[in-house]
Amino acid sequence: MSSDTLSDVASAALEKALDGTAARHRTLANNIANVDTPGFRRREVAFHDALRGALKSANDSEQTLARLKRVRPRKFVDRTRSARADGNTVNIETEMGELAKNTLEYEADVQLLLSKLRMLRTAISGGR
Repeated sequence: MSSDTLSDVASAALEKALDGTAARHRTLANNIANVDTPGFRRREVAFHDALRGALKSANDSEQTLARLKRVRPRKFVDRTRSARADGNTVNIETEMGELAKNTLEYEADVQLLLSKLRMLRTAISGGR
């Protein structure tokens, strides 16, 4: 999703959150698909800290928007999990829980963005 769709900080932050949760969803689905692949190392996506940092560190909305444009989901191999005998580090219960949590976060972000768009539509139409 492009941060140029709406030019306010809240919309740009929501778009970046959607980008991050979508990337994390793909990564979690890949982990689940490889639960039985010997030697597969669990992957993770991080974006919350970068998003929070962009929102906290800027002094004005233009600076915040510029920082938000640079926020990207960071994909990495999770080296904190212990491997099974076959070398795989995926735990299906953990992945399914993370997938459910990520899905709820994505849906909440979508609802917030839709609410914002409805408010804009109402303002543009003069409340009709």
